Amino acid sequence: METEIVSAPWVLKISWEELMTLLVCLCLDLLEFVAPILLTPVLGDILDLAGFLFCAVYFNVVGAISLLELVPGLDVVPIFSLTWLTWYLLRRRRMRKQVEEQLGEWL
Repeated sequence: METEIVSAPWVLKISWEELMTLLVCLCLDLLEFVAPILLTPVLGDILDLAGFLFCAVYFNVVGAISLLELVPGLDVVPIFSLTWLTWYLLRRRRMRKQVEEQLGEWL
């Protein structure tokens, strides 16, 4: 499975898939901070539910972290971005482990 990697000497190597999911999560968090109307119980909860569904579908089990967004008072914490960061770190760890296993088979 080969994916294109966006990289520069001063940036982490990140695939387009990871970058796009990060942008979605950042947009969801930014919408809550920029639009005060989304702090109302009904409209804010609709956005939170949409964000949770995105995280649950795309990040699988790790997406359950985004359920914290439904807790009143935690809207100031960028939960979707933290969910993405957790998913990214776990994914990188899993990919590194696979590479080490494949290298071990060669030796």
